Amino acid sequence: MTIHSRRAATPVLDALAGGVDAGAAVLHWFSGSRRELQRAIDQGCWFSVGPAMLAGERGRGIAAIMPRDRVLTESDGPFAQIDGRPLFPWDVANAEKELARIWGVAEKDVQYQLAQNLRRLTSMIPH
Repeated sequence: MTIHSRRAATPVLDALAGGVDAGAAVLHWFSGSRRELQRAIDQGCWFSVGPAMLAGERGRGIAAIMPRDRVLTESDGPFAQIDGRPLFPWDVANAEKELARIWGVAEKDVQYQLAQNLRRLTSMIPH
């Protein structure tokens, strides 16, 4: 389940900790505090990041702390924009480039990690 937690990270994490098994929680464009991020990590949450999130210093700082094996990409388009234009699915390539820079690895390594992450997440879905 993808969850928007903007300005509500603590209540969202409280609800997730409540014991209801709703599957893997993917926190979309997480913008909480470092303490809330650590709590989300400890609770096993996943994170989706996109080019608009990674365009800002704060978003890049948060992404740098996220466990690489629980990060997914998304465009957040057409709602998010860069340079006044809506983002499209293929714009996740910009997020991959930025993650490569943040993580200090080659872009192909980021692509491999993201593919592995998606495989692992989808394997957790009950059939």
